[in-house]
Amino acid sequence: MSSVRQTRQVDKQAAFNDVNQSTPLIAENTGGFFRIRRRTIGQFQCCLCVIILIILIMTLVITVSYSLRGNSTFNETRTLMMAHQLLRSNWINSSPVNYPSLSKQEWEEAIKAGERAIIERNLADESAQLFNPRHITPLSRHRTAVKTSPHVRIIAMSGVGQLGATQHIEKIRKANNLNSAIGAYFNGKWSPHVNCDNSFPKYCNSVSNKYRMYNGSCNHPQNRGAAFTEYSRLLPPDYADGIEEPRVAKSGKPLPSAREISLRIHNPSPSVNPSFTVMLAVFGQFIDHDMTATAISQGINGSSLACCSNDNMRNKSNHPECYPVVVGPGDPVYDVTGSTCMEFVRSAPASQCKIGPRQQLNQVTSFIDGSTIYGAEESLALSLRSNKSGQLRMYTSPDGRSLLPPSTDPYDGCNSAIENKRGRYCFITGDARANENLHLTSMHLLWARQHNLIAKKLQLLNPKWNDERLYQESRRIVGAQLQHIAYNEFLPIILGNDEMINRKLMSLTDDSYRNNQTNDSKIIDSAISNNFASAAFRFAHSLLPSLMKITDNERGSEDYIELHKMLFNPYSLYNQGGVERAIKSATSSFIQQTSTHVTSQLTRHLFQDPLHEDDDNSYHHHFITSNITSDNNLKNEIKVKNQSQVTLPCGLDLVSLNIQRGRDHGLPGYTVWREYCNLSRPRSFDQLVGIIHADNLNQIQRVYDHVDDIDLYTGALAEIKTQSDGIVGPTFTCLIADQFQRLKMGDRYWYESPNQPYPFTRDQLVQLRKSSLAKLICDCSDNIVHIQPQIMRSVDSTVNPITLCEDINGPDFSAWKETK
Repeated sequence: MSSVRQTRQVDKQAAFNDVNQSTPLIAENTGGFFRIRRRTIGQFQCCLCVIILIILIMTLVITVSYSLRGNSTFNETRTLMMAHQLLRSNWINSSPVNYPSLSKQEWEEAIKAGERAIIERNLADESAQLFNPRHITPLSRHRTAVKTSPHVRIIAMSGVGQLGATQHIEKIRKANNLNSAIGAYFNGKWSPHVNCDNSFPKYCNSVSNKYRMYNGSCNHPQNRGAAFTEYSRLLPPDYADGIEEPRVAKSGKPLPSAREISLRIHNPSPSVNPSFTVMLAVFGQFIDHDMTATAISQGINGSSLACCSNDNMRNKSNHPECYPVVVGPGDPVYDVTGSTCMEFVRSAPASQCKIGPRQQLNQVTSFIDGSTIYGAEESLALSLRSNKSGQLRMYTSPDGRSLLPPSTDPYDGCNSAIENKRGRYCFITGDARANENLHLTSMHLLWARQHNLIAKKLQLLNPKWNDERLYQESRRIVGAQLQHIAYNEFLPIILGNDEMINRKLMSLTDDSYRNNQTNDSKIIDSAISNNFASAAFRFAHSLLPSLMKITDNERGSEDYIELHKMLFNPYSLYNQGGVERAIKSATSSFIQQTSTHVTSQLTRHLFQDPLHEDDDNSYHHHFITSNITSDNNLKNEIKVKNQSQVTLPCGLDLVSLNIQRGRDHGLPGYTVWREYCNLSRPRSFDQLVGIIHADNLNQIQRVYDHVDDIDLYTGALAEIKTQSDGIVGPTFTCLIADQFQRLKMGDRYWYESPNQPYPFTRDQLVQLRKSSLAKLICDCSDNIVHIQPQIMRSVDSTVNPITLCEDINGPDFSAWKETK
């Protein structure tokens, strides 16, 4: 065990590579000459990086000393602390000074071990039980919500080979009492050709492109943050074997079931936060999908793996990527159905260029760039264009409204046969998850309309611009507006103003445009951190209420709908007034307090499917005005709606899936993350007093054997909030702020940066800073004429009153009129 722990401490920072599916695989063997040549070049590059780093640090110190002369000690201390924090958290992409190296024999053995691993994986895929996507169930909907691109399989198989090589080399070295080879350069012949090219790909002939690449490449010199590259790590992963097996308890035993933790600690306990609206969570999910899309392991031809047989646990040897959640006696689902298993497939391994532990793959760009609107692959982006006047392709409803293009694939995981017979379909956007819930679909619709509205205005201002210019300029403006709203409306609520100021996350003022952007985005790791995607940014699941308010202006009434009935149910947008009702539902419903408590709509009814639907399809349109049946008597919860619809009270459990995903990714335990964030690290449960809420601490002690076993997701949600504002505890505040700081400083196309190719002019920035989500809703929704200006905050007659749309300020696009 000590050797494993030692292995975990070795630097496992991922190689920074771009992966291109269309590039042929390498077929040649790597000879000794090339290995020596690579090693020599690598050593030279390391020395050069160290020299440059020293010069940069000396320059920083000199600059700080002159610029802060006469300022307060407080400001000097803050600046030095920030500089220390940047270096400490591996923001700078300098290579390790001493790379481990492989002998010729090790290299050859690693190649063979990797080949064996790939063969074994292919055999497992051929014999695996597959999931039938044509049978609509909670699982099929979940697989749609975590849809994985066909491109992933070839990347993942390369990752399988590299992990096989790593396992073999580490086993040999351990047996011979040799140092770990983690970090040694290694490129198996199965790897995609460009995978080990750390420079801009060949098609990035110039770094002066005005517009972003769809896949996020050509932004960072090492393509950090590009689509289909690995998540970054702030801390080395904590795998049971040091390489890829999911995390276990400190004792070496399995951790408690994620489902048991969900039931005991994340049980429903409604606690309304009347200060903020559900629109906060809706926008949060929208930008989350703009930044993260974890790839899931697949079977042959992109098929979905099944890990449970008749809802019961299958032997793990059936497929190495199966990691199902254990369900046991006393569990409400077990008591009703007898099921002992909840489906869970591990995330696909990313392809690397070195010996190292398992990393995971992000399918979309890390940058806030509107990829969820336009797509993170060129083929998808082109398919969404109308090729006329810079417009996105839309569908015109019978009553003349503009809707998203319909998806006519009956097996897309969303479409309902009953609705399809009526000519109503789910929708196509730049992200496959757009239909996941009605509010999210509405947000996609609003931003697509916003693009077309901007394109129309730009065409009036510049009639000579062609379709391509209108499209790209509109896309660029939309991306800037998305960034501005995220950092000026959304983040201050999540983090609090103090953290926003300390991290310099607030929007700049016009006067600071040329003076306050001195960072070099090339040295910042802009990729999404694994902890952010797998735990920290999932905090918002606790914000969602069980019931959503639905206002009908025509009837002058308010109804309520259960949250799970809004999932994969976008059909009401076809109705006249449907868009308005969906938006007002999000802007008038309150969120819940951030806590461990999550509504049973997500822990027992997630993606729940109806057993029967009546002719009027009441499943999609039935509203309730009474409270939800208590979850304490789940056996009696089979309810009859309108005497014609029966609903099975057994969906999936989102909290269990969140916890299981963190373990799958090797996220270290909660206490380690507190230490990373310069917070006190508890060494016993007693030391959690005053850090974690008392009721949570009692249950945590009952479930976990050791304080270091606590999962990050559970521990951070249980924290007592210490800051004066913001809605998350100190650990999640630290990790979320860290990520958004990287996204701002590491994005060469950040909308306020004067260092980007063709930066926005002063006048254009002034207009972009007038952007707000409220104004966008006013401009792009149906029949909404008044709304609160701060749309993510609740109505307040003094500071946030209901206001006529015409009185809400917005951008003037005349700043984009060309004069020549």
